[in-house]
Amino acid sequence: MLRLLRDRVLVSLAPAEISWLRLGGGFKRRVRAKRTIAIDPAYGPEPWQGAVAALRAEAEAWRKDSVSVTIVLSNHFVRYVLVPPSDGVSGADEAHALARFHFSKVHGERCRSWDVRLGDARVSAPQLACATDAGLLPALRACFPRQGRPRLVSVQPYLMSAFNCRRGQFPSRGGWLLLLEAERACVALIAGRHWVTVQNVKGSYARPEDWVDLLDRERWRVNLEYVPETVLIHTPGPADIALPHDGPWKLLVDNAFWPAGLTLPEDRGYAAALTAI
Repeated sequence: MLRLLRDRVLVSLAPAEISWLRLGGGFKRRVRAKRTIAIDPAYGPEPWQGAVAALRAEAEAWRKDSVSVTIVLSNHFVRYVLVPPSDGVSGADEAHALARFHFSKVHGERCRSWDVRLGDARVSAPQLACATDAGLLPALRACFPRQGRPRLVSVQPYLMSAFNCRRGQFPSRGGWLLLLEAERACVALIAGRHWVTVQNVKGSYARPEDWVDLLDRERWRVNLEYVPETVLIHTPGPADIALPHDGPWKLLVDNAFWPAGLTLPEDRGYAAALTAI
């Protein structure tokens, strides 16, 4: 019960800004505080260093508070591959090596130093693997000393946080998840309960017409007899954006739980952080 009553701080990290909300109120969550900080993306040699420096400064204000912190990483900071099942893989070390091999096929030698994480390799279906720069997770942990306050409880890629948030909304035959950020789009297809494809691409996808073009391209990359047409969308853009109704796609902009203390559409920039709620 005490853990349920403890305030939570949900943070989203992106190259140009970090946003955080402090939630309290037990079962009926309410926003006690919130803030968005603009960042110079050119700060430091790595694109995430400005965000981490800003987070470190923000965390100093929470040192006396018994709060738990969850961080959602922008897809700018994460790479993804799907790892097919392999009967020849035995144990976590071999599964990890296989995931790193599939990253190397896409990204070459530069992935050697990346921090690679994999889902349950025992499942006989393609598994999602993610990778971040080797220095990112240690830098985030250093913002929250283990023996002090506040407590860092989780660091999640945006794709996984959004999927876990909305997994109950996928149709039984599957659907697409489209995550939109400034100069970035991540689109994933889940058919049934299995990951089918993930693409994490640079570019401007501000208009629904851009979303449809991306989905149309991805549709032709998928080798399935039935391709789902439902698309669950997370976007920091206006909630009342006009969606196209012609064509096959069923576009559903997120209807996430917005706790008391937020105002729409002004606070939609907190959408990524709220996937961790």
